[in-house]
Amino acid sequence: MLIEKLETVQKQEEVPTTFTIQHKVDNQTPQDFHSHRGYEIVWVRNGEAQFIFEESVFHLKRGHVLLFNSEKLHKVNLPNNQAYDRVMIMFQDDLFCYEQPIFQAFKRLLNQQPTPHFFLQIEERGYENFQHIIRQLLQEDMSPNNWQHQHALILYVSELLLFFSRSIQTSKDRIFQLSASNPVRTQERILKEINSLWNTNWQLEDLADKLHFNKYYLCHFFKKEFGMTIHQYILQRRMYEAKKLLKETNIPIAEIASRIGFSTASNFIRCFKKYQQVTPKQFRNQV
Repeated sequence: MLIEKLETVQKQEEVPTTFTIQHKVDNQTPQDFHSHRGYEIVWVRNGEAQFIFEESVFHLKRGHVLLFNSEKLHKVNLPNNQAYDRVMIMFQDDLFCYEQPIFQAFKRLLNQQPTPHFFLQIEERGYENFQHIIRQLLQEDMSPNNWQHQHALILYVSELLLFFSRSIQTSKDRIFQLSASNPVRTQERILKEINSLWNTNWQLEDLADKLHFNKYYLCHFFKKEFGMTIHQYILQRRMYEAKKLLKETNIPIAEIASRIGFSTASNFIRCFKKYQQVTPKQFRNQV
């Protein structure tokens, strides 16, 4: 396989600048829920991975592709110790130095969906074309001094988005969310309930009652499925929402603290600094 010859492209999973492509065969993934600017495409070549969003859970296996807006809170879990072989592409609007019509159409298509992600199974007849585009991107990424490197990346990413958009438009039955199995459906139900109360003075007993779970079983199940406690998830959700409000609005910090569920501004500032290493005011000034 030609892609095997490119397995030396081993980069750390990090916030993308404008464009990154990574072919990785290790089990290193971020442990927390996180977000970053732009869009992400994940193609699972071997192994399994579970992608968790605010209210959606996708169980990816070999041959599956997930496209999503990476500004949305997300997390990756690996359900077993098998090697996780994947190609990850991350890019931002800034990649396109001009208004690329295919990219604009792709964004509109994504925005029209009820959730900001697509789940695809590449059919055998389209696999060779798909792999060819990925190979071009990997080779171009390894040759940054190539003539017209930036425009070549735009060309190949546009070709990839065209491939996906045509698949989505012409074969709606290829798009499906893997929520048919009981574990995933249960996970989504729990996330949905937690996301209805994360900014309130919530109580574990009330949450368990709404879900018809024993509170101890609920805590055990959540930790097992998501790799963190319910309290840790709610804190990460609060920090995510706080950063959005600090970046996108001029709302006073005390009001932000109240909106995201903190009883006092001082508690919020202390917690934010511990999580982000800067105060909310410093964070707002930085961005």
